[in-house]
Amino acid sequence: MINQIQAPIELLNNLATLLADSGNKGALILIRLHGMSRMASIFGTRITEEIILGLIEKIEQGIRPTDTLMRLGRYEFAIFIANVLNRGHATLAANKVAGLLSQPIVIQGKERNLPFSIGLSVSPLHTTDPEQLCKYADLALIAAKITQSPYQVFDPEDLAGTVTNWDIEGDLEKAIANNQFTLNYQPKISAATSQIIGAEALIRWNHPTHGRIPPDQFIPIAERNGLMPKITWWVLNTALRERKQWGRATQNLSIAINISALDLTDKSFFKSVTSAIGLWNTPPELLTLEITEGSLMKDIAFSANILRKIQAHGIKVSIDDFGTGYSSLAYFKQLPANELKIDRSFILNILNDELDQHIVSTIIQMAKKMRLDIVAEGVETARMLDTLTELGCDIMQGYHIARPMPQQEFVAWIASNEQDDNRPGE
Repeated sequence: MINQIQAPIELLNNLATLLADSGNKGALILIRLHGMSRMASIFGTRITEEIILGLIEKIEQGIRPTDTLMRLGRYEFAIFIANVLNRGHATLAANKVAGLLSQPIVIQGKERNLPFSIGLSVSPLHTTDPEQLCKYADLALIAAKITQSPYQVFDPEDLAGTVTNWDIEGDLEKAIANNQFTLNYQPKISAATSQIIGAEALIRWNHPTHGRIPPDQFIPIAERNGLMPKITWWVLNTALRERKQWGRATQNLSIAINISALDLTDKSFFKSVTSAIGLWNTPPELLTLEITEGSLMKDIAFSANILRKIQAHGIKVSIDDFGTGYSSLAYFKQLPANELKIDRSFILNILNDELDQHIVSTIIQMAKKMRLDIVAEGVETARMLDTLTELGCDIMQGYHIARPMPQQEFVAWIASNEQDDNRPGE
């Protein structure tokens, strides 16, 4: 069924068959919908899925019976256009699909437009190899997004060197085994004392060919392919192991790691976390698990049960990016949490946007009444820090304090700050 998501290997196998059946004359159209996670946070996953199924039906009605529509991810699709005569023929098909997706949809009585990008590759014009055809369509899709055009046809000259999801897909699992991941640490300081109280561990991928690939590009792919448990396990153990190397003077510093909603569905997750803190002799209260508000809203009852179990073991829970998930207070009060991290989008304009300042102040007051610690992320200036301190924020994190840095540099940063604090007269 089209509403069932295909794994990458299934797509390649299907594409090989479709190409063979059409004498290697065909076009691959890749479609990616943008902003759907935000929509799910606002309207809920049920309404969002209904919208997607409506789009699927619309596309199916707009293509020929000989063409094939496939679902690759929650918000990604592929269409194989059979028996394409030339590039112009393929472009007409892409233009038709773009027209269908450009039609406004009605959500709760209001018309809305869904942003999307389309990439197109053609066989045999570009290649007859299924994997390369996928890669080229993905390159074209990236170009469409960058240029903000409805669709883009693969062009070897314009698109050479771009890192695609297909490159990442194949190399991601090898990255752990080949030690391509590293952790950077960003300090968190107490607003009251200006002393460091802990750090957030942030994963980095140094790809041997493509260089640094940002987490917001590879984490969604890891989630889609079921690799998050392995990555989270690596981050957890690496962070706790490296924390032991920070030195005796830092033994009370906490460490925070990011987890995804998919981690909570892993039956071995709780055991993995408790085993890791035992292995590295870490007091449970010095480990904080950060999870985004939007992720929790996907299944709040299930998430809350797992997080309560984690909290009961002494481990802290932080709700990350708070204020962007549009959860109601009725839902929010169900969530077991020790701290809230106010999303940087509210912090960024706090000095010149009165509404953002009111929002931050309201969040802080609410959290105080719930006995939660408040973390402000994205603190970039001294004035921001002073304003947030006045509003009642407990913990500060951002470039004004320090940028994320590798382990060795972080240890040196801690030592340098300790020396400054111990100077006479200070």
